[in-house]
Amino acid sequence: RCTAGTREKILKDIEEWADGTSPVKTFGYWICGMAGTGKSTIAKSVCDTMKSRKMLAATFFCSRQFPECRDHSKIIPTIAYQMAQFSPSFGRVLVTILEGNPDIVSKPPHEQLEILLFEPWLKVVSTQSPVIVIDALDEC
Repeated sequence: RCTAGTREKILKDIEEWADGTSPVKTFGYWICGMAGTGKSTIAKSVCDTMKSRKMLAATFFCSRQFPECRDHSKIIPTIAYQMAQFSPSFGRVLVTILEGNPDIVSKPPHEQLEILLFEPWLKVVSTQSPVIVIDALDEC
């Protein structure tokens, strides 16, 4: 977590983006920088804030240190599972989709993204946009 009083501008910008009050409207918020510049610390702070606001739907922290956290094929199914925990209506739609696509985990990531995340979310009526945090994607 970020030390109190540090990285306030970027944390505020991310909160405004998540709230939909940012003047810049984008599907995602991307943070990039050199190794050791605090991106993971920011990600953890964002997770804490979004969780306390009941907006954090899913996370995946990639890491070369742990085999299960460096396998890119686990990212989308893990996020789909967490989204189902976050939104029971999403979970019900996902179950139906999985019944018709039992081999989805063997499909390419772009198909998994469409079938496991976009398709069910678009079928769920919700006024709240979920926040999903993926950290250190370059380590997968």
